[in-house]
Amino acid sequence: MSRATAFLFVCLSLFVSACSKDSSSPTSPSPPAAATRVIALIGSLAFGDVPVGSQRDLTFTITNTGTSALTVTGLSVSGGLASQLLASWTDGQVPAGGAQPVTLRFAPSASGRSGTLTVNADHTGGSNTLPISASASGGFGGTWVGSYVVERCDGTGSVQDVFCSQNRGLFPAGSTLPIAMSLTQDGASVAGSFSLGQVTGSATGTVNAAGVLTLQGSAASGTLSITLTSWASRINGSSMEGNFGYNVTAVGVGGVAAVSTRLSGVTRR
Repeated sequence: MSRATAFLFVCLSLFVSACSKDSSSPTSPSPPAAATRVIALIGSLAFGDVPVGSQRDLTFTITNTGTSALTVTGLSVSGGLASQLLASWTDGQVPAGGAQPVTLRFAPSASGRSGTLTVNADHTGGSNTLPISASASGGFGGTWVGSYVVERCDGTGSVQDVFCSQNRGLFPAGSTLPIAMSLTQDGASVAGSFSLGQVTGSATGTVNAAGVLTLQGSAASGTLSITLTSWASRINGSSMEGNFGYNVTAVGVGGVAAVSTRLSGVTRR
């Protein structure tokens, strides 16, 4: 090959290479991946049986396994349970890869039902529902029979002798005496009758959010009169447990004796 031919070959090769580079199309950037918000509800909302007037808390978790923040706008409940449930968190954002715990409180005022909790959100996938089951027992309603133990009896003079004396008093400390109650409950309100031995009267009260019953009332029989001064009891299975106090007086006996007691073996019949 002559020097002229070699030179021409090199120039032609460079020209072809340059043309090839100039004629190629630039590479386009890949489009950004679509944002995802994948929701899941983790936990159990099986409340079981809860006495009317008391409450039970359960916690579930809202998770977001997507790539962008999940916006929650509210919670809804079907099955007639909405008025008996209270949530600790109802709206806000769950970050990508994050979780939001929610405590749900069941405070029954009537018979329980089954339903579904729905988390309203802008999710792009996943499941935003969780089943709920809850039942409510009759609370403090019914007939209760058992005993109470006198823990303390305080009086002075003849009152001390008649009511609190260990030898001949009617309510000496350490004694176990009969009690019976017939109660009805409507929501948080309780009413009915009670008997301490042969002394019978009526009482009314309320059940607070913690399921504790408080009662006020009075009773009388013959010469004896009793006034409830305190009452705090709760249900444990089929039993009622707690403490109460009363003042007792008698016709012809001056003064008042204060009696402090503890329920013992009181069960629903």
